[in-house]
Amino acid sequence: MVNLFSWRNIPGAKTLFAMIFMAGIGLIVSIVALLYLSLHLISTKSNDIDRHRTALSVEGAVQTSVNRVWSLVIDNAVWDDAVRKVYAPQMDTGWLYNTWGAGFKINNLYDGTFILDEQFDVLWGSFRSEPFSERDITFFGEGLRAIINANREALQSGEHIYAGLTRTRAGIAFIGIGLVRPMLGRLQVYDGTRRYLVITRHLNAQILTNLGNTFQINGLDFTDGPTSEFSVPLRSAADEVLGYLNWTPRLPGVEAAKAASGDITRIVLLASGLITLFILLSSVGLYKLARGERLARETALTDWLSHLPNRRALIERLDEISARGETDSKSVVFIDLDGFKDVNDVYGHDVGDELIVSIAGVLKVKVPNGGMLARMGGDEFAMTIGGLHAAAKAAAFAGSVLEFFNAPIRLGERTLHMGASIGIASGSLVECTSSELFRRADIAMYHSKITGKGRVTHYDAELNGAREYQLMVERDIRYGLENDEFDVWYQPIVDAVSLKMIGVEALVRWPRRGFGELKPDAFIAIAESSGLIYALGQFVLRRACHDLQPMSDLKLSVNISPAQFRDPEFEDKVAGVLALTHFPARRLQLEVTETYVLENPERARTAIVNLKALGTSVALDDFGTGYSSIGYLRRFNFDNIKIDKSLAGLVDSDGQAAALVSGTIRIASALGMTVTAEGVENEKQLRQLQLAGCDQLQGYYFSEPVPLEALLKSYRQPEAFMDAPVLPVYRENP
Repeated sequence: MVNLFSWRNIPGAKTLFAMIFMAGIGLIVSIVALLYLSLHLISTKSNDIDRHRTALSVEGAVQTSVNRVWSLVIDNAVWDDAVRKVYAPQMDTGWLYNTWGAGFKINNLYDGTFILDEQFDVLWGSFRSEPFSERDITFFGEGLRAIINANREALQSGEHIYAGLTRTRAGIAFIGIGLVRPMLGRLQVYDGTRRYLVITRHLNAQILTNLGNTFQINGLDFTDGPTSEFSVPLRSAADEVLGYLNWTPRLPGVEAAKAASGDITRIVLLASGLITLFILLSSVGLYKLARGERLARETALTDWLSHLPNRRALIERLDEISARGETDSKSVVFIDLDGFKDVNDVYGHDVGDELIVSIAGVLKVKVPNGGMLARMGGDEFAMTIGGLHAAAKAAAFAGSVLEFFNAPIRLGERTLHMGASIGIASGSLVECTSSELFRRADIAMYHSKITGKGRVTHYDAELNGAREYQLMVERDIRYGLENDEFDVWYQPIVDAVSLKMIGVEALVRWPRRGFGELKPDAFIAIAESSGLIYALGQFVLRRACHDLQPMSDLKLSVNISPAQFRDPEFEDKVAGVLALTHFPARRLQLEVTETYVLENPERARTAIVNLKALGTSVALDDFGTGYSSIGYLRRFNFDNIKIDKSLAGLVDSDGQAAALVSGTIRIASALGMTVTAEGVENEKQLRQLQLAGCDQLQGYYFSEPVPLEALLKSYRQPEAFMDAPVLPVYRENP
């Protein structure tokens, strides 16, 4: 076998020069032809793809708007309160207007709501917050009539909700219709009486603008006829052409070709020189040199522990994505593990290394096609991706990462509870360099840290200043804990019947800060992200137990942050404080938010069981601000539910809020839980909550949070809380 790379087989200088010269000319010509042909093909295909994508986007935008109206009909028609109001012998038009008619002034979800009878005549209507006096449905055009005629039996039975397009006298509208029926069970109407809810949302310039922005459609507008080949017909439910949606093509291929033409010329010239030089000087030893370089590069770009690409590899990947062109979008997802330091401290660095390897393996599987995952060092990971839909793919990856950390991690015989703070930055080369994009993702990640961890933050310009502010507050918190700058204030909790103070809620304050007082909302989130919440939380619990210990008939409620609740030693720390202060466990109530309970159900359930074993009670705080459900209330068996002021504070002005509060109280009573209403600010709210059967009340109507001295005065003079009238209370049966 002839060894072509042997020195003995290398041609003479003249022969080698001729061979290299001819090969070089042929290669250069091929490169030039290939580059320009590829550019032309890419330009043409890009334009075709964009044209097709835009047409699909327009159709999708229309269907999305129809689906939005369909969803609005479901949300409002399938409603027990609506059934009671519209099927009553005399419809409550005031309720109908306040619930549906006023919506046009409040939001832009719809502009018309109407109630039709079994003959599909208008019984009541509100159009753009004005009464609608017409009885027949000619106003709604043939589209609605076609929907009714095609689905009359299904509408009468309430099996389905229907939506489509129509031409009303006010213009082109997305319209939906559905039977008003209860959420569960069948409609308790045994004659032919039927009530249908119709919702309209008329097409206007703002809707077109919003659809264009959402679906990335340039110059979206509506005309009676097509203006160019870039038009699609808009058809009603009666299959009549209502008009045409038109848009302006972006022609990305042409833009890319213009932008790249100069670079291609320079590439051709550079390639010609490099090819000639490369062939002349490297033909003999190229394969050996390339092999050695590849091995060295792989070693330099790989993390030794996780075997993922390292920080350097990620930066190079960002540069590669940037080199694709200024219009090419790219995204960076920065991930920092929450609680990793605790794992190293408790179990040792060997377990920490094993955890990093395990997490790296899981994250690698979740990386979207075309993306690159890297370990940045310590407990930090990053993923970069570029191209079409890069931002959406990055957001989806971040969401799947958070979902993974919601469950405990099994590591041998150990079960570890971890979290992740994630930042995302997206943009193109026009907006920022690769290094700047990476810095933005890092800043966004730190914002997730300071706002509660276990979340995703997308970068915006305000976050840069927020990061600097966070570092300053972290320093001040450390100094404040060391120099006794913090206080604990107390807000009374009163019995709903007697209006006597039966407990207090402990709230941290920072009155002696050197740079001026800072509100809790401004520093608690920063304390959580920096790990200072453990020391701050222990201070509040210890101080509150010490202050309230002499007041033997008052119960103490203390808020527990998600970071504290996540600590596997938290229950032991609570027991230690109780023992140190001699505070009875039966008088202590710990308040947790529903957000953390839902995100970490297993850890939350374990902690609640352990706390109850100590003798303390556990309350669900801020009820009504999240995704509460009866099932999860039963699962976690709370002792008390605290209805958030955003809901309880509306019982005097919002009938729906009042109904929700009453229903919550009935459910809680059936589950053996007491209910505390927060944010009581006036006598009318007090009366409503008393009549609803609320057990305890809290709010500025009784007292704002006060220092210990003021609390002691109120405790010694209980008549201070008896100024409000004691009303007769008629509790509803649960």
